[in-house]
Amino acid sequence: MPRTVEMLVGRHVRATPNSRKSGSARSDIQGLRAVAVGLVIVYHVWPTILPGGFVGVDVFFVISGFLIVGSLVREISKSNSLDLLSFYERRIVRLLPAATLVLLVIVLGTVMLLPQSRWQSVSLDVIASGLQVQNWNQAFSANSYAHATASVSPVQHYWSLAVEEQFYIFVPIFLLGGVFLARKFKWAAASVCVAVIGGLTVCSFVHSIFLSSSDHDVAYFATSTRIWELAAGGLVAVLLKGGLPGRKPKLVAGWAGLAGIVFAALTFSTSLAFPGYVALIPVAATILILCAGGQDPAPGFLSVPALLSWRPVTFIGDISYSLYLWHWPIVVFYVYFLGRGPGILHGAAILVLSMLCATLSYYFVEQRFRHVRYSPKTNQARTMRVRFRSAATFLVAAGVVVATSGSALVPWGIVEAKAQELQSLLNTREYPGAMAFDPGHEKPVPSGLPIRPEASLALKDVPTTAGDGCGVYDPVAMGPEKCVYGSADPSKHMVIVGDSHAAQFVDPMVLAGKPAGWQIHAMVRNGCPFSAVPPADDSTVYSNCSAQNQVSLQRILDLRPDLVVIAGMVPRGYEEALHWRWDTPDALVKGYVDLIRPLRNEGLRVAVIFDNPYPTFSVPDCVQRRSPASPECQVARTAVDDPLQRAADQVPGVEVMDISDYLCRQDTCPSVIGNVLVYRDNHLTNTFAKSLAPVLSRKLRL
Repeated sequence: MPRTVEMLVGRHVRATPNSRKSGSARSDIQGLRAVAVGLVIVYHVWPTILPGGFVGVDVFFVISGFLIVGSLVREISKSNSLDLLSFYERRIVRLLPAATLVLLVIVLGTVMLLPQSRWQSVSLDVIASGLQVQNWNQAFSANSYAHATASVSPVQHYWSLAVEEQFYIFVPIFLLGGVFLARKFKWAAASVCVAVIGGLTVCSFVHSIFLSSSDHDVAYFATSTRIWELAAGGLVAVLLKGGLPGRKPKLVAGWAGLAGIVFAALTFSTSLAFPGYVALIPVAATILILCAGGQDPAPGFLSVPALLSWRPVTFIGDISYSLYLWHWPIVVFYVYFLGRGPGILHGAAILVLSMLCATLSYYFVEQRFRHVRYSPKTNQARTMRVRFRSAATFLVAAGVVVATSGSALVPWGIVEAKAQELQSLLNTREYPGAMAFDPGHEKPVPSGLPIRPEASLALKDVPTTAGDGCGVYDPVAMGPEKCVYGSADPSKHMVIVGDSHAAQFVDPMVLAGKPAGWQIHAMVRNGCPFSAVPPADDSTVYSNCSAQNQVSLQRILDLRPDLVVIAGMVPRGYEEALHWRWDTPDALVKGYVDLIRPLRNEGLRVAVIFDNPYPTFSVPDCVQRRSPASPECQVARTAVDDPLQRAADQVPGVEVMDISDYLCRQDTCPSVIGNVLVYRDNHLTNTFAKSLAPVLSRKLRL
């Protein structure tokens, strides 16, 4: 699935009653919701058609702020107070039933349709979604090298639900603080509220600009970078209650706004430093459309509000919340079985199925819960209603968390129970792994045995460094005693340095060096090759990596180990996994040389291990769906320009080691060798990596 399909999705808040049932409700806003959800769905089904369709999320945020924040300020203006319990109750009743139903269906669908290797990651996402922190889960997963090639989650679209709910938890409290100040200093409550919202807008917007330029992935999902979009909608609702004055300005504003949204959807891409200042275009465009409606609308069919009020369009707006919730898991499950992105026919099938599920969910879930009301006739009854409402608010919220987390923990526990097998050493006769391809291995590999690790456990079969924090080695924060393995009374010292493809060799080196008393110092950091030239994407240069490498270099020189082993993923892998690259093919080579040469100048022994072949698909998933022998599950053996090899050629005395003959035969690299699963993603499983220990010991003369 293209990375654009893996990225950016959102959802919206249904804040007003159906326009047909309320004279005060604006049907054009329902139509605007239809536009927003349409952009998001087309972007997810056919990302090349609307590369910037993710701006539908921003449209939803502005609409939400316009309706919700606007209503809160109006309530404060009328009563000089705010009924928080009633506000939170309304949000729970309107949002959680449909959201919880979809989460439970996703858990069931994951167990029934996806391989067990996916169960735990989806379970984590479901729990994060139930706790309304999926945006932060997404932010740090997106920025984590360990998750860079993970399969797309059917739950990741709940990130924007989390953004809104976090926003609406603290914003009413901020507004109540403004009410307190207004009472204390006898200020106008509405004016203070406008100042509070305006302050949040400015602070969030400035923060969004800076974080988007320095950490694009985190900025996209962070609540703090999105507050201004919601708050801006609220400001418009308060300051321009009736929209723009006059019909002609409304007419121009409507078409300018629609043009701005279309422009963003057609020209934006995920390479932009988004949201930042770039999001001003869809946000401002949405505000223009909102200002084009309201009282004294623009005339006739020429106006955007009139077009958006067309009943087929408003119907999509009515069901847009459910449509948003359902469409993404349908896309994920459908594409998983299709094995590729949908074309016209399959995409149309996804749209029809999404519409059907959304319609049923809207009428039988959203509407059923939303309209459960009663009217107490006495003061005592009203008091009881408040007490009941308060209790119900917390009980329902707690029930949702328990239900979603509990359901997600079932598949999690099933996989976790199997994980104990990863702790046991395998019989090398039955499970020789890489040694099955060793020229000196003459014993036939027993057939008919279950592969190890089981494919469902592949993602958990990680190096020791992944479990003790040493996979993100920081030479500034960590002392020389950290991330040390092997002999406690060493006769020799080895440093392994590089990214997570270097971390693959920590455990096998511990095994290989044990007889001779080697101690292993792991200076490995995910996504950080041992280079003086940093990688970059379209918006960020990751200079922290190269800066830390300079500190690691000095630490290695101070330690003076008997052997320094360097490994790292090739540029093609960085491009595929993270969209990181170097300016020229020679830049990474130069970066390696600049750090390797000082080691050799000091007389240290240096060896480099060339990178393993890069799978372009999930090997564990393929093995589970088909079989290890299936041609679709074999990794192609292609010639790769490894910068480490070129760097070693430029520095005299550097030893080189190519392990590809232990992973491949002729043009293909099997998914299972010697009854051992080779890959967990683009990394080797730790079980297979450890089977390389005899090879490493012999080749490196340990």
